[in-house]
Amino acid sequence: MNKGRRNFLKNSGLFTAAGFLPLEFTFLNNFLDVTDFDPETSFLIKNAHIISMDEQVGDLEDASILVMNGGISQIGSNIVPPEGIMVIDGSGAIVMPGLIDCHWHLWTSLLRSMAGYSEGQGYFPMTAAYSKYYTKEDMELAARYAAAEAINSGITCLSDFNHNARKPSFVMASCNALAEAGIRAQVLYGGYRDQPGSEATHFGGIREVLQEIRGNEKYKLLELGLGSRGTGYENLAEDWEKARDLNMGIAIHASSVEAQKGQIQHLADKRLLGKDVNIIHGNAITSSEIQLLKETDTSLTMTPYSEMRIGYGFPPVNRLYSAGVNLAVGVDTTPLSGNADLFSVMKLLLNLANAEAKEEFYMKPSEVIKMATINGAHALGMGHITGSLTPGKRADLIMLRKDDLNFSTGNQPKSLIVEAAQPMNVDLVAVNGKILKKDGRLTNLDSEKLISEAKVAFQRLKRAVANSK
Repeated sequence: MNKGRRNFLKNSGLFTAAGFLPLEFTFLNNFLDVTDFDPETSFLIKNAHIISMDEQVGDLEDASILVMNGGISQIGSNIVPPEGIMVIDGSGAIVMPGLIDCHWHLWTSLLRSMAGYSEGQGYFPMTAAYSKYYTKEDMELAARYAAAEAINSGITCLSDFNHNARKPSFVMASCNALAEAGIRAQVLYGGYRDQPGSEATHFGGIREVLQEIRGNEKYKLLELGLGSRGTGYENLAEDWEKARDLNMGIAIHASSVEAQKGQIQHLADKRLLGKDVNIIHGNAITSSEIQLLKETDTSLTMTPYSEMRIGYGFPPVNRLYSAGVNLAVGVDTTPLSGNADLFSVMKLLLNLANAEAKEEFYMKPSEVIKMATINGAHALGMGHITGSLTPGKRADLIMLRKDDLNFSTGNQPKSLIVEAAQPMNVDLVAVNGKILKKDGRLTNLDSEKLISEAKVAFQRLKRAVANSK
């Protein structure tokens, strides 16, 4: 479809799960089953500015989006909702896909800003010390605490790299918390901080968890992946072969610092790269390795706040972006990043890119929004179900109201999203059509109770670490 015709159609009709319906044929909606709906996962947002992140749908002003039974049914003007469905007035608001965080160690959320500023108190020794005293209950609480912050911040999908996976129950604890929170997630079964290099990866536990989440409707929004050992692990190729036989996505920390330069090449030499792989960090990536990622459709996730805080250096966003690598973003770990604000991450990457290029117009806001939405969905193997507001996809979306001091003027919505928006501007969050935040308040989780529980758990962990010295 040429651009002129597409723009004409956008301005004069509807996009539906069945395809485009010009306005003059909207009576055909009578033949769509829009009368039988689940009230908990069905609603209409009207009169909003829609940022779809779908090239065919585009951006629409004063438009509506109809969600039916958890899926996006229609986007456009003059949508007539079925009788009795919830109608939300989006006047003056921006509706966009939910943000996607492609790298986060949720279990560390109880240790917010605990990475110290001396050798023995740095991130790695600190988390290693605390990790030994976590219980299954702590793992579940930490994941629930992080999920609440994620939802509150407009994140509808995340990848939890669980590298305190001491036993299957520690991973299932995270799965339970995420499922009950209602967020979409990839859970990566990893190792643990003091795991001996000679100890084999726990594929017995992986299969146990995989069987549980694939066989239980409770975990329908979760997928299990492999949180890979490092490139120096001798059985790495065998691990990845097993994971791929189980249809699991794979994530690995690689080429984070200069001393690790060449790790991505090592993966390529073993023919391990591919579209099911998400490289984490890559700050020391070489030009030839960037080309390998592009050629193999391998994704890379940047976590700029943690990378800069720990001294990995600046993310090489311009070299990766100019080569066409699929780039995603993440929080990584709140002991380093402090919070789960992906709006701030987008703003930082935009400014870093333009500063490095010494060019005001090098990176556009739409490009970093892609990294936090549709690119992230592709990195997690979920591009067919989330990441954009596309009829037929699941309704993972957020609405930002322009009635706060920091977010109330201007008419460039994508610039506002990247440069001005904060978690407090997120008025509504829906995942799979279920509203998890409305009128600025969480609907599915008790934040005050979680804060209290997290404080108690942290104090107990702190005492345990202190008593061990």
